Amino acid sequence: MFEIIVKGGVFMWPLLFGSALAVGVGLERLLYFYRLKPADRNFRQNLEKALTAGELEKASALCQGAGPAQACAKAAIENWSGEIEVVETAMSAQAKEHEPELHRFLGLLETIVTAAPLVGLLGTIMGMMGVFRSVAQKLGADPHANTTGITAGIGEALIATATGILVAVMALIIHNICQSVAESRMTEAEQTAECVRLAYAKQSR
Repeated sequence: MFEIIVKGGVFMWPLLFGSALAVGVGLERLLYFYRLKPADRNFRQNLEKALTAGELEKASALCQGAGPAQACAKAAIENWSGEIEVVETAMSAQAKEHEPELHRFLGLLETIVTAAPLVGLLGTIMGMMGVFRSVAQKLGADPHANTTGITAGIGEALIATATGILVAVMALIIHNICQSVAESRMTEAEQTAECVRLAYAKQSR
């Protein structure tokens, strides 16, 4: 592995740093999303029934655990005695508060996806320049010199491009998974807010 890194040139180091960064972000996001409690259909139905019946303590007990949906429901329960506008404002504030945390580090992953192939390509270009410079110097000293080694030199220069593409693909997969989970949690929060609105409307009749 170390030999491949050396052959790839100095630009292999930022690529390796980018890959380590992407893996680190992936692990951090995995732990973060694992701690979030999902708000499935059963949760929303039980919450709606409890709120409609005015059983706020029961509804509050259902909202135990971390997650944007639970936070929105808790905010609604705390402001249940107010007007619907107050309840909706409280839920909206909680959703906006959680959204940046759900999408944390996704911009960094996007940067790695974009930059890694370019860094790899730059490394290959620099390597190719070195190969052709070496060949030119050899031919300048001896017009009949053996230049068959140029193929191996080009192959080594392409290591950087291959590594850059590999790092970009890995970062893209991690980004898309995190993006999908984040959007799923925000959708759960929106669906929970809709259940709360429905329960408020039923209780107000």
